[in-house]
Amino acid sequence: MASNGSIDHPSNWDPALDAVAAAPANHKVLFENDRLRVLEVTLEPDEEEPVHHHRWPSVFVFDQVQGPIHDFSPDGAMLPPNRDVMQAIQKWDGEGCLVVHMAPQPAGWVLNASGKTVHGVRIEMKNW
Repeated sequence: MASNGSIDHPSNWDPALDAVAAAPANHKVLFENDRLRVLEVTLEPDEEEPVHHHRWPSVFVFDQVQGPIHDFSPDGAMLPPNRDVMQAIQKWDGEGCLVVHMAPQPAGWVLNASGKTVHGVRIEMKNW
């Protein structure tokens, strides 16, 4: 993995906080090679994920999701619902699958405050 000089660059984020390492109960690797990683993501109703990050851009295909879902910073501050996936959930009609292109996500955690399990497949594109 090539490194970018900036400490804020996702390639420099703490590997211990990678989603698979930090939140393995919620992120299962279905496939991985040097260009892609495919994760099955599950978050039960009222469940909070451990703090983690996603260093690569991705396409997230939800086959089950419902709001409210809340994002938090590592220190526990609730973040505004302006992240790409939060906006997509608010606009989704619940039919078929919800497909969302997602930018790298810095460390944080999610609370599924809905009564429905969040489930989907996240295809991460390793770009360095």
